[in-house]
Amino acid sequence: MVDRTHISRTKEFLSAAGIGWAKAGTRAQQGRTIAHIRDPDRYDEIATGSLATEIEFLETPRKTPPLFVSCYTEDTPYEALAGELCRSLDRHGLPHRIDPVRSRGNWVANVNLKAETIMRAWNESSCPICWIDADAELLRLPYAVFDNPFDIAIVRRQGWSDLSFFVYFGKSDATGKLIEVWRSLCRDNPDVWDQVLLTLAWYRTARSTALTSLWLHDGIFRFPRPRIRDWRDRIFYYPFKRKVRPSVAQKQASRHLKAFVNVAKEETVEFGSHDINAGFREMLHQYDFTFDACRNTILTPRDSGAQ
Repeated sequence: MVDRTHISRTKEFLSAAGIGWAKAGTRAQQGRTIAHIRDPDRYDEIATGSLATEIEFLETPRKTPPLFVSCYTEDTPYEALAGELCRSLDRHGLPHRIDPVRSRGNWVANVNLKAETIMRAWNESSCPICWIDADAELLRLPYAVFDNPFDIAIVRRQGWSDLSFFVYFGKSDATGKLIEVWRSLCRDNPDVWDQVLLTLAWYRTARSTALTSLWLHDGIFRFPRPRIRDWRDRIFYYPFKRKVRPSVAQKQASRHLKAFVNVAKEETVEFGSHDINAGFREMLHQYDFTFDACRNTILTPRDSGAQ
């Protein structure tokens, strides 16, 4: 049964910021797609808005933060990075839980422990949680996940590519179902990136379950770049609402630590976001839930020796 009160609260959360809603697929929308409501009993709705309106929404102060959750593999450089994350959360006075986990000897298998950590923290918490990668730091308060009624909030690029560095999970039955599906997929597919499996879990859950999703702007991330670009943006862009001011510094440590974590030094086959096939990308982009999605139908096949 669809909870209409929950859907109304979700719509009001964005409508209060001047972000409009419309039935999905009815007309061309102005601006970026900011949110989606899946309602299997009726019709889907999407919210769109201009960049300036979205920035105003992201920067509006709110009161109650979620519990910030992360984990790190013991006896690896991620342990020191998790300490930096912890200190950044403490500076902002935010509640957090950062768990140590034992390495499985493989980077992809290790990141798939994320779903297990999130499931445990979500079950044990009385409030929503927000995952943040251990190799990240919080730069400023991410108000978009404060007092947030959505089931999930995540950066989704190009309508199909999810970034699981920073993911908010509301406290609802639909969210619990989504996390459980994700955890099962991660357990059964240790060679597939966790964010690909999260996309698959989202799609499978939304096929039959009402689900509210907030698509965070990818400008909330600061990726490694020359400092001069930070200075440029602070002077010419942020004051005039021409760019989203980042909340999370994503260090992308895996780019140089993956070899350290992998016990077996030979390269292994792994499937990432670039392996999602064109058909599934289009289904996600169009919010078409008629597709029977599973690993074999969403990933581009490879030869056994391909990387």
